[in-house]
Amino acid sequence: MNPFNVLEVPPDASPEDIKAAYHRLAKRWHPDRYTGAEKEEAESKFRELAEAFSILKDPAKRLTLQQQMPKTQSPSSPDKEPESAQERTPEDWAAMAKAAFEEGKIDQARALIHYAIRLNDEKAPYHSLLASILEREGGDLRAVVKALETAVRLAPRDVDSHIRLAHHFQTLGMDARAQRHLQLAREISPNHPKLRTPSPKRPKGVPGAKGKAASGQKATASAPPMGLLDQLKDLWGRLTGKG
Repeated sequence: MNPFNVLEVPPDASPEDIKAAYHRLAKRWHPDRYTGAEKEEAESKFRELAEAFSILKDPAKRLTLQQQMPKTQSPSSPDKEPESAQERTPEDWAAMAKAAFEEGKIDQARALIHYAIRLNDEKAPYHSLLASILEREGGDLRAVVKALETAVRLAPRDVDSHIRLAHHFQTLGMDARAQRHLQLAREISPNHPKLRTPSPKRPKGVPGAKGKAASGQKATASAPPMGLLDQLKDLWGRLTGKG
């Protein structure tokens, strides 16, 4: 069964077009409108429509089918070949994935970026976006790490990905790897805003250095440097906007 043909839509039909086609055909073939032998035919057709719609409303399944049939013709225009999934570039699919991600459509974004990566797996931003989607889902942390490791392999000077890797390796208890990526980020961009260690805040009511000197008080020692965990928490907060 070709679900695109069943619903009489081209392979590049939008989710809205697919839904509209299903409702139109389901109304036409509803078994309650028929009797006798025609009713049996309508029931079979109605089940086929429901199955086709169930497949095509799933973004991942729809994209897989689009990839498998890049030259399928529209049943409504057999002499005209519609735009196929393959005619969109990987950049197009990645842009669609980013837009879906920003709109909170996580399942759709994941399917779209996987498709872009399938077409071209040598683009660091694609893998970085996949990591962001997986982070949002809160799923397998090792899958996030794998995506980010691919991103830094393709773009070794991607500071944000190094910082994110450092945070996730720390979460996984891999301190040595976390420290290595944090150090790489500092070597690449020593003055990167997200790598600046904030000055320790002075408690309220505590006088400044001049006040202490004037009153004869002994200056206190400077605050100890932040540990790895504190550094990563601070960097992650600034990277995600939660700091």
